[in-house]
Amino acid sequence: MFRRCQMRWMPLCCGLLLILAAPAAAGQKTITLYLDGARVEQELAAQKGYLECPLPQSYTPGSLRVKPLAGASVLRVELVPAEADRRRAQEISRLEERISELQDRLQALSRQEEIFSAAVKLQSGKAPRKSKANPDPVSSLARGTEFALAQLESVYRGKRRCRKSLETLEQELARARKGAVVARVWLSSDKARLSYTVGGTRWVPSYAFRWAGDATGELVLHAKLPPAEKGALYAVSPGTLAQGQPSRSVRGEFPVLSRNALTLSGTATGPNPPVSFAFAGTAGDLPPGEAAAYWRGEYLGSGRFAGGGAGEFSLIP
Repeated sequence: MFRRCQMRWMPLCCGLLLILAAPAAAGQKTITLYLDGARVEQELAAQKGYLECPLPQSYTPGSLRVKPLAGASVLRVELVPAEADRRRAQEISRLEERISELQDRLQALSRQEEIFSAAVKLQSGKAPRKSKANPDPVSSLARGTEFALAQLESVYRGKRRCRKSLETLEQELARARKGAVVARVWLSSDKARLSYTVGGTRWVPSYAFRWAGDATGELVLHAKLPPAEKGALYAVSPGTLAQGQPSRSVRGEFPVLSRNALTLSGTATGPNPPVSFAFAGTAGDLPPGEAAAYWRGEYLGSGRFAGGGAGEFSLIP
């Protein structure tokens, strides 16, 4: 009876242990892109009032903010250099050791490849000689060659598996080393919202001048976004981090931020479309950026648009 009860309780106990050992759960991450950087916001769940959050290499020192949720308070925050984080250092050491082992294994396999390649050449270059000890030299040579080739194929498979494992481990090591500091947070609750700014990640203004072929046209402002992080939501603010202008949610790699109807000063004459344009109707707060021109749907080329209410644009020859 006791044994049956013990067996029933085992799965429940294992489940409780897994829950207690689980790391801080990450909530939805939002990345707001500015012209000169980005702000990252994320809700994190704490285990027994404690959580850790690795901050990336591009983290701006002094920009971390920690806001407790559910009316609680932040008790303590520590920023520890990534290399001083014990658990991360152990993981990096483990990965480095495993990579060294695989590199040694790869060298050994390369040496075996040389040996068996030489054996194949030796077997194929032998002249069959009949003797009492070797009454069928042709068959013997064939068996020797087949054996050497089989060993060589095994070495090739081993090298392929070894290289694949090395590539995986090197990616894991790069992820483990990623980050400048680790934020350690103690709370009087079980959840907090962390935010910080980063440099090097921003949106880039990209314009499209679309002319109908007469005096009318449209200026479309796109946001060229950096490679998306899986699971993250993105927003774009028209100004800089210091300006802190309101942002809007965006989707895709090249979202449209605004459209301005334009009036072209003068229309094209002759069979060829123009290479420079003078116009009116642009907004005065547009940032400078790269631009492309389209004439009746045809792509003409690109150039630099000055933004800020500028009324002219020329293609780069």
